[in-house]
Amino acid sequence: MEIRPANKADLARLIAMSEEAGPAARWSAQQWLDIFETQIPARLAWIAEESIAGGKASAAGFLVAQNGGAEWELENIAVLPEFRRRGVGRGLLSALVAQARCLGAERILLEVRDSNQTAIRFYGSEGFQLLGRRRGYYRNPDEDALILVHQL
Repeated sequence: MEIRPANKADLARLIAMSEEAGPAARWSAQQWLDIFETQIPARLAWIAEESIAGGKASAAGFLVAQNGGAEWELENIAVLPEFRRRGVGRGLLSALVAQARCLGAERILLEVRDSNQTAIRFYGSEGFQLLGRRRGYYRNPDEDALILVHQL
């Protein structure tokens, strides 16, 4: 698996992956475009690729984070179903932590649906801890968000 910074040439692949990964990861084309064109807010995006037959690379997942100086925010992470439980998410998250440390961040925050126990366990295994709760943060269905933090 290779994890590399995403660029504007990856836009179609990122949009397709976000649609395939499920509703939690879905962003509009404009939201994706803003990452590469406006940089408001400043963001970093990574794409994970796995080699497939014929030496081609298949997109397996992505991660987007806001670079907020001392405090970063993991905004979006998704792994395609056929690549789950193969270390792709862990690799993407490790890339984020390494980059944030390198740029002097003190902590990384994220929000996750209260019902998403798989993600909560995953983040916990990577050093994230519960910081708080945002009541009624999510819609369709209405649900609280847990705020998790990883101190660097």
